[in-house]
Amino acid sequence: MSWLKDVIVDIIVTATIITTVLVEHSFLFWLLWGYTGLLLFVKLFVLIGDDFLNMMNKAKTEAPKWFSHLLYAINTGTLTYFQHWYLAGGWLLIWGLSFLTQRKIDNS
Repeated sequence: MSWLKDVIVDIIVTATIITTVLVEHSFLFWLLWGYTGLLLFVKLFVLIGDDFLNMMNKAKTEAPKWFSHLLYAINTGTLTYFQHWYLAGGWLLIWGLSFLTQRKIDNS
């Protein structure tokens, strides 16, 4: 369970997504849009650039792989359920890019 400290930001993001769709506060939606866009950019950048992939390989977490998949599923499912289609699509892309990045790291 020492890996929980490695995923605290991911847990906070999931809690923020759930809070955002329940409270429907405009500031939280803008924050979520900004974070989603930034994360998509970073995931694409890491997947394309081999130098950045090497940095990701060095920054491995001890968290089990199923945990990140669970959080991505919760994020995507919550946004889909509350009909925030573009954000849900963004999180689905983030999930897919994370999976591809992990496979690329595992194969190298």
